[in-house]
Amino acid sequence: MTIIKKTSVLIGSAAVALGVVGVGVAGASIPTPQCTASSLDVVAHERRSPNVADQLFQVEFEAKPGTACTMRGTLGDLVFHDPSGNPLPIGVVSPDPAGAEAAVLVPGSPKVVYIASRKGTGQGYPVASATFTLPSTAASDRTVTVAWPNSLSGPARLGYVGDFFG
Repeated sequence: MTIIKKTSVLIGSAAVALGVVGVGVAGASIPTPQCTASSLDVVAHERRSPNVADQLFQVEFEAKPGTACTMRGTLGDLVFHDPSGNPLPIGVVSPDPAGAEAAVLVPGSPKVVYIASRKGTGQGYPVASATFTLPSTAASDRTVTVAWPNSLSGPARLGYVGDFFG
């Protein structure tokens, strides 16, 4: 074997070895931090419910540019407020936290929590805003206030943080 061929073989072997090492490093998992209120844009919308007896709302979360974070579960400490900021007596029903899966939020790929309420049950309340804590284990900065799009009868039945459905 000539020196040029030996050099080519050695360089090729080194490149393959580095490629394998690079894959191992790239495949290593770096934990995604928990979401905080300041790392997200949050907005609430009313949607058309697939069940005609329900009102359907979605709270949409999107990571701010340059941010990635994780949430698991549903909204905590959800309170609806009237136009004067007073809390309204609307009950909240949360799903079993054991069934929740982690949702990773990145810019351009929003996640949602759906909230359903029976139409015409109880008193219709003029909801102007809602406050809640994020389903995150971040030590602080977890409380969110969002403008609410319409009145609500209650109780509010919450879903988990997840993807949009059609």
